[in-house]
Amino acid sequence: MPQPTIRIPGIEPLDLSDRRQSIAPLHSFLRECILDGRLPPGTTLSQVALAEQLGVSRTPVREVLRMLQEEGFVDSQPNQRMRVAGFDPTELDSDYATRILLETLALTMTIDGFGARQRREAKSLVTGMRRAARAKDTAAWFTAHGEFHRLLGAGAAEPLKRQLRSLSDRSARYIRITQRSAPESWPAMGDVEHPAILDAVIAGDKDRAVSQLAHHLQGTALRVLHDHAPHYTPVAVPQAMALVRAGS
Repeated sequence: MPQPTIRIPGIEPLDLSDRRQSIAPLHSFLRECILDGRLPPGTTLSQVALAEQLGVSRTPVREVLRMLQEEGFVDSQPNQRMRVAGFDPTELDSDYATRILLETLALTMTIDGFGARQRREAKSLVTGMRRAARAKDTAAWFTAHGEFHRLLGAGAAEPLKRQLRSLSDRSARYIRITQRSAPESWPAMGDVEHPAILDAVIAGDKDRAVSQLAHHLQGTALRVLHDHAPHYTPVAVPQAMALVRAGS
């Protein structure tokens, strides 16, 4: 007798208008489930169970899991099943070091063109983060937070912005892991640091803006590492900070 498939909580059938073109929406959905915690680290991902729950065939599920593995969101297990990737301090250290270098570069390419419209939008996003934090609306906070950081690098070329989006998504997964363990305390640091970055940008003070942004990213990385890998000694983040200081 075949064994029953194990259902994963929070996964419901997708409403797909064209099931022949299911890979893109399926990838987007499962990626978001990993990012927002519906599929927490360590969750085993059975092709059979996912296909059954999502109402699709196993072929697109298999392809999407392969894509998510290439992005670093899932790992392959010895039994050939996939699981949501766990906390990897080395990856986080490397990702944040890369963000420090690339986001500060993108900021230097943005600040001279940061006009009245961008200032209004950035101030609105900072306000939105504060309101979302008070309301304990994690989804709204992450939306505003991601848009704020993207706005700081909006003047960069599209290839650089694509790299930053990918790094930001991977970083967000780690932040959400930390938020679930300490939801009350997480927004406090950003309440101070995001306005300080914005003040420097509005003043046109490139060196101060770069320094504020780099220290903000460093602080986030060190806090997540302290919470989840207290015995890990960061290597890449301090080196990235040294490069930023040397260039300022």
